[in-house]
Amino acid sequence: MPTDVVQIPWDSGHRGRRMGAGPLHLVERGLLGRLGSEARLITLEPQDELPTEIGTAFELHRVLSDTVANAVRTGRLPLVVSGNCNSAIGTVSGLQLAAPSEPLGVLWLDGHGDSNTPETFTGTFLDAMGLSTLTGRCWQALCATIPGFSPVPDASVVLVGGHGMDEGARSVLAASGVKTITPEALRMGHELPDALTGLHAHGVSRLYVHLDVDVIDAAYAPANAFAPEGGLEPKEVLEVVGHAARQIRIAAACVASYDPAFDRDDRVLAAAHDFLSLVAAA
Repeated sequence: MPTDVVQIPWDSGHRGRRMGAGPLHLVERGLLGRLGSEARLITLEPQDELPTEIGTAFELHRVLSDTVANAVRTGRLPLVVSGNCNSAIGTVSGLQLAAPSEPLGVLWLDGHGDSNTPETFTGTFLDAMGLSTLTGRCWQALCATIPGFSPVPDASVVLVGGHGMDEGARSVLAASGVKTITPEALRMGHELPDALTGLHAHGVSRLYVHLDVDVIDAAYAPANAFAPEGGLEPKEVLEVVGHAARQIRIAAACVASYDPAFDRDDRVLAAAHDFLSLVAAA
């Protein structure tokens, strides 16, 4: 399938800095060539003259939703490369906008929980609430401004990793219906197949696959300043995605949170390229 690489080189209201440099680096280092001659690049930029973390993020979500919906409607696979995880809100909204009657599941690979809410979080980083926003726990009024957005039911979400999550995210997830698979549980062999069976049982017919590259063990290669040790190796990431793709059609995917300044020997770069290539070929 021809692909649209949707590049969002922004992190917390800053262009090209920190993890905002990741989408630029991924493309500059040959991503489109890995995806074939039909791949095309679309770069999204906000129009607000004074970027802010929250305002710029939601402005980009709105544009991204329309961009993803247009790709789907024209038979193209949206592959998002984004500085921040919360771009998932725009991507999922676009999938819902293009095909609202097709139940959507989310496979979220992340070193953290991304499930805080303003009530559980004392930090300043909007990405700490990416998954909780996607499941309707916070920022409801702003989400209502995104074309197509509808909260994803907990039972349609599988989080792989989460080994570096804080207590706020842990408490939210413990009270939720989101299926969480730790790296240790993943290696036991049955948790992922059981989770995918659960998605089928809830009617999921297509999948958004989200790779926050700090799910990769920081001892192997740190993806950013926040990457925790104890995560997955790149081959395990590919095994998870390959297994999921054999069970449920992948409708869109994303690589997020990549800061090239921390990447030793381009190991994370290679893992991200391999992930996107696998999704495009699935």
